[in-house]
Amino acid sequence: MQPNEKKNESKLTGYPSIDKPWFQYYSSKEISAQIPESSMYDYMSACNFDRLDAFALNYFGKRITHKQLHEKIDICAKALIELGAAKGDIISICMLTIPEAVYCLYAANKIGATCNFIVLNATETTIHEQIADTKSKIVITVDMVLDKIISASMDTDIKQIISVSLQESMPFILKALLKLRHKGTNTDNEKVMLWKEFLLKGNKDIVINRVSQSDIPAVIEYTSGTSGVAKGVLLSNQAGNALASNYINTGNLLNFEKGETFLDILPPFYAYGVYVGIHMPLCVGVELILVPDPSPQKFAKWIKKYKPNHFTGGASHIDYMTRNSKIKKMNLSFLKTIAYGGDTVNKDWETQINNFLFSRGAKYKLLNGYGMTETAGSFCTQTHKTDFMVPFAKNNIKIIDIDTKKELMYGQEGEICLSGPSLMLEYYQNPIETAETVWIEDDGVRWLHTGDLGYVTEEGHFIISGRIKRIYWTIGNDGIIYRVYPMQIEEVICTHDNVNKCVVVGKEQESGGYLSVAYIILNDETLLGQTINDLKSVCCEKLPESSWPAIYRSVSEFPMTSFGKVDYRKLEEIEKNVETNKGI
Repeated sequence: MQPNEKKNESKLTGYPSIDKPWFQYYSSKEISAQIPESSMYDYMSACNFDRLDAFALNYFGKRITHKQLHEKIDICAKALIELGAAKGDIISICMLTIPEAVYCLYAANKIGATCNFIVLNATETTIHEQIADTKSKIVITVDMVLDKIISASMDTDIKQIISVSLQESMPFILKALLKLRHKGTNTDNEKVMLWKEFLLKGNKDIVINRVSQSDIPAVIEYTSGTSGVAKGVLLSNQAGNALASNYINTGNLLNFEKGETFLDILPPFYAYGVYVGIHMPLCVGVELILVPDPSPQKFAKWIKKYKPNHFTGGASHIDYMTRNSKIKKMNLSFLKTIAYGGDTVNKDWETQINNFLFSRGAKYKLLNGYGMTETAGSFCTQTHKTDFMVPFAKNNIKIIDIDTKKELMYGQEGEICLSGPSLMLEYYQNPIETAETVWIEDDGVRWLHTGDLGYVTEEGHFIISGRIKRIYWTIGNDGIIYRVYPMQIEEVICTHDNVNKCVVVGKEQESGGYLSVAYIILNDETLLGQTINDLKSVCCEKLPESSWPAIYRSVSEFPMTSFGKVDYRKLEEIEKNVETNKGI
């Protein structure tokens, strides 16, 4: 359905959060659909009760049916109970995208425990704090970081450390080959138990008292820390089920069909990894292909090997895929959902990617999504029938003035605030940060400050235009302090034909304020000089003087996070350590 094809019957007030203009893209059934009031485990199980012989997981070619998946979950649940785990406990998990992560997620969920997902490359100090603060007694980890987990667990409540290898669930031959190269792990520590020993604990005759409450905590995920120290985000069962049901109940906009395949490279220590990468696909009924290596450089390999119908990742994953010589020769008609999120990318790039896909037989365009750890992942999405993002039917968006906090009308830029059933419960043990981020209106509706800038059009288009926490200030030649919006500068710079990508950061000055520094990746380095001159001219023409970049730096690539996003903090650190303000 196209914009304006179906108008809201009620009179528009001019405020998106009241009018909900995006409802025109949904059916009345989709708008009124109920979110299941159960645990994530029970919802996933209910979605597949008549598909027990269908494949649920695929790990390096070894396929696991839903019946086998439920059997593995039960064994893990019994083993956790045998080790003393119970409803309300927090179990720490440090894993990549492997079957054991799926088993542990749902096993803990089934008994009413909360999974505390620890980032694999976090420092030992950070891991220690996250284990200690949650009072975890059990930690389950991949063996590659076992030594770090052992050290981080000292002087905490940890009684048992369970170690699992990436090879554990691989096909026999591949597992045997990799074992020859693998040095093994140090299990001399009395607290360490291998995965096989753990499973033996679950082979006993133990009764599982299933807990199926939607309002209790299910997962703790940690923010990226781009604005400071990473915070633990406490997410409920309802959050996971709301996100999954959003996809199930949006059949006219998204096109998932049971039995199709979904490539999951998103580690479970990201909210997207648990909710969009694991729970949603399993509830939708597609076969989940698990890949423990999330690096963008390897992404094309998995596309070629598995030919998945659906995948989601970062823009850099898609970049590497389209540059791969083998992918360029493939028929890509098997691709249906080609989704990315996290970075705002210029339309020229999207057009370039779409042209690549269509020229190789793909029938569906690239989809962009928007969400946060605090919303359990995806909150808004582009769809196969819209060229813009819209909130899922159960979600709401309010745009407020940065200074006055008053709600803004259509087309007015301000801070994006979100409300919906996937909203976090709180920042774990952090009431001050929670109070600053979440507010409750008189009618009891909870709203989340995102720190992002954007607006909503009368047609229901959701547009992201910047990030408040990337905003910095500068002192103009007239002595007045001005706000600088990096994404606005990036958009102008990216209009140049020779600019492939651009990132703008602020460089703090001793005299006060910041200089704008534009890092650019060019299509043709030999045209560097002319391109810079052109950029200076176009910035003078289209931007206020306070937003003109003072420095241009040509680079071959940007520093990236492990999730494939531009690492702005790293780039700011690099610029901070550049001794002079000389640029191109």
